[in-house]
Amino acid sequence: MEDINQIWGPYLALVQQDISPEKLYYIVKNNRVSPYLELQSDNLYGNSSGSSFQKLDVNPYIRFFSIFEPLITPDDLGYEEFSQALSDIILHYLADLDLKAGMCKQDFYTAFIIQDIENGVFGDTSGFTMFTAIEKWEIARILIYFYKTADSVYCFSLALKKLLPVCEILIREGEEFVFYMRERQNETDSKKLLFLIRLFLPLSFPYTIHWGKTYGITGYNETMELGSFILA
Repeated sequence: MEDINQIWGPYLALVQQDISPEKLYYIVKNNRVSPYLELQSDNLYGNSSGSSFQKLDVNPYIRFFSIFEPLITPDDLGYEEFSQALSDIILHYLADLDLKAGMCKQDFYTAFIIQDIENGVFGDTSGFTMFTAIEKWEIARILIYFYKTADSVYCFSLALKKLLPVCEILIREGEEFVFYMRERQNETDSKKLLFLIRLFLPLSFPYTIHWGKTYGITGYNETMELGSFILA
């Protein structure tokens, strides 16, 4: 079954877009579906389209018959607003529970590290806020790998490749990092780069950052492309 047919699919989609799950509203129609459950559609959502999940009509009988069968009645008892609010709360809880049930031990570690970074355990958080939710997850995963291997240079290079592909990195004489940012200097990417440098590299490690046109270095063919460097 596709993720979109799982109760946690839209919930996760909003989290990945840095949108609060509170903006998601599950709507359960106040009527009974066919008693012949095997004849029902296997689509959990009636109006899902793309990533627009702010309001979703949900057929809870697809997976949660035992929970909603006594809750939803065909009779108008005057409690429709309360019933809809309660259904929304229950479905939010079930979506969050579903999401956590599919997580492995490393996923929990990753979530804890993200929380620590956001709480300032690793220092200034201004650079971290520049990343999306998915990028934050990637940073935490690479940080876990760093703790396992203690290879700061490899982990740092991996983070740059995934999170700042416009940046090329060279190590000058084995003792200085040289960063070539193939774009004009901007505050967002500058903060991202400085955050990753502080997170992965030893404090005493020297580095230089070049923006826009960069230097051509003999022996590094990738820096010797015509029109992409200046001679110095």
